[in-house]
Amino acid sequence: MAGTEAPEALPTVPAGITAEWLSRKLGHKVASIENTSNIWGTASKLFYAITYEDGASSNNGERPAHICIKGMFDLKLVEDQPWTVSLAQRESEFFSKLAPTINNMIFPKSWWAGKTENQGLVIMSDLTKEGCSFPPEVTSYPVEKIMNGVEQLAGLHAQYWGQSQEDHPWIWNNYDPAMTFMCSPWNELVREPNRPKLPEYLMDGKRCNEALGRYYAERNPRFRTLLHGDTHMGNIYFTAEGKIGFLDWSAFHFGSCFHDIAYHMTSTLTVEDRRAHEMEILDHYLATLHRLGGPKFDRHNDPEVMVEYRRSFMTNVIWIICPYSLQSKERVDVLCKRTVAAYDDHKVIDLLLSQPKPAATAAATA
Repeated sequence: MAGTEAPEALPTVPAGITAEWLSRKLGHKVASIENTSNIWGTASKLFYAITYEDGASSNNGERPAHICIKGMFDLKLVEDQPWTVSLAQRESEFFSKLAPTINNMIFPKSWWAGKTENQGLVIMSDLTKEGCSFPPEVTSYPVEKIMNGVEQLAGLHAQYWGQSQEDHPWIWNNYDPAMTFMCSPWNELVREPNRPKLPEYLMDGKRCNEALGRYYAERNPRFRTLLHGDTHMGNIYFTAEGKIGFLDWSAFHFGSCFHDIAYHMTSTLTVEDRRAHEMEILDHYLATLHRLGGPKFDRHNDPEVMVEYRRSFMTNVIWIICPYSLQSKERVDVLCKRTVAAYDDHKVIDLLLSQPKPAATAAATA
């Protein structure tokens, strides 16, 4: 990467992306740029073709010919929801501080990343020019594809196994508070018009929020590692060779390894395929985790493995309460159905609430 932290103000509107600015960030003299397309969202993606002053478009992979610049370029959105800037800043930190050292995992190549108080930017390769493809709003994949997905996650998990925020103080947990906040109006959200029909036990917001709080408070530290944190189908892509790569690194944090696995599996498999193959996928993940340097776990003889695995399906809670303003109705409805089936199969809420409270938790809630 050409740099990791921007010394000056970063562009917050597309007009600020210039050949001169890119020259400084890429470390090569850029003659001209062409904005080929844009994707607007919570974090927007601006796509450019680059011509360098020496007349060449690229140089043996040492500089990009096509880039995607991801950041906050919707000033109205930032004004209305200023917290969204933290997501872009978070992703820039992943690419500047973690990505250069992560092994055994596929994600977009970053050429530069940096942040300021009001922006976080990542200059990435344009994956569309590398033959990559992206999931539609709703789909499902064969088990073999998801086997590769959990292999990627095992690589990340093995590298950071047993570590925590104490080892990396700058990696604070932004995920749990965000989900707790989003789920707080549970009763109102699940009763909004046109929402998916839920079983009665998931209509009790007080009980479900208690289960969510206990999940966050009582995760087994035996399974702690660094997580991608948001492994649903909208945050993956496929390389030209058909391998899975992971996008959107704004939610990485330390937590239970099965968070990533349960979330990924539920969103990408049909209910029928998940039921038929999840133990096969789980075994493959555990074997890969050990092969890549993580601990060896035996789900047959270590009951804590299956308890933590089943509890971790609570991670899918977003699809039960997700506003249609954040994800399409089509995606929310399908992934809500898959989530409810997993909750039913693993008795997730009952499991979380039936376990004895740890002494510290019990004292805090007494």
